[in-house]
Amino acid sequence: MNSRVPTQVQKILNEYITLFQNKIPNTLEGFYLHGSIALNAYINGSSDIDFIAVVNRSLTEEDVKVISNLHKELNQKYKDTGMDGSYLLVADVGKKQSEVKSCLKVNEGKTRWDKDDINPITWWILKNKGITILGQDVATYSFSVDERVLDDYVLENMNSYWSNRLKKIKKYKAFLIPNKLVDLEVEWSITGLLRQFYTLQKHDIVSKVDACKYAIHHLPDEFHNIINEAISIREGSNIRYCNSKKQRIDDTIQCMAYILEHCNSVKN
Repeated sequence: MNSRVPTQVQKILNEYITLFQNKIPNTLEGFYLHGSIALNAYINGSSDIDFIAVVNRSLTEEDVKVISNLHKELNQKYKDTGMDGSYLLVADVGKKQSEVKSCLKVNEGKTRWDKDDINPITWWILKNKGITILGQDVATYSFSVDERVLDDYVLENMNSYWSNRLKKIKKYKAFLIPNKLVDLEVEWSITGLLRQFYTLQKHDIVSKVDACKYAIHHLPDEFHNIINEAISIREGSNIRYCNSKKQRIDDTIQCMAYILEHCNSVKN
């Protein structure tokens, strides 16, 4: 298997592919990794295995049951390493979300019909940095992601998902929130939004930690503590840079608001 794939992930994927091919033979056409592994930023016990599985026919109800049970089994066995991905027909690889009729999504051992993975970020990483585990090399698929399409998608996501998340955080009352939940919010919101900031600046996609390190050199000093804290949490360190829960929440809000305003002003 590709040397970019961590050893512990190789073990899970080998077991997955064996199970799948035994239970649903002659169906899995290709299997590809994107996300943190493709970006060389996998953190054992924290990162998911982000994947796109390509099948050569439409999945039946029985297939879906088998796949669901397969992922439940793996999720129970490997609790610290979840598989997060989608099953697509060969013809749907690289397509716009509106062009794909249906897509089986897997997350934390659960399956549902959802097209969240069908977006320019997934396709850009697959095309430029994706890892082929099974099937034809992902680079040989005839699709591409225009820089403007990627930028437009990222900015729209910032003004919808991340803008709404900022509104939610503004309602937080620090004294009611456990430190663990504050950690989760700081890590998720700061690293997630800064990765989008990086993409709009550089027209590239990197890991959340690398995006944060880039931001240290491009955002005002007042946000450096909360960015460093987000990196620390992401990397599993106990080092903290803010003095209180209130400061951490306030700094998160101010940093997110600054990024949103800055990106919109640059693009508009």
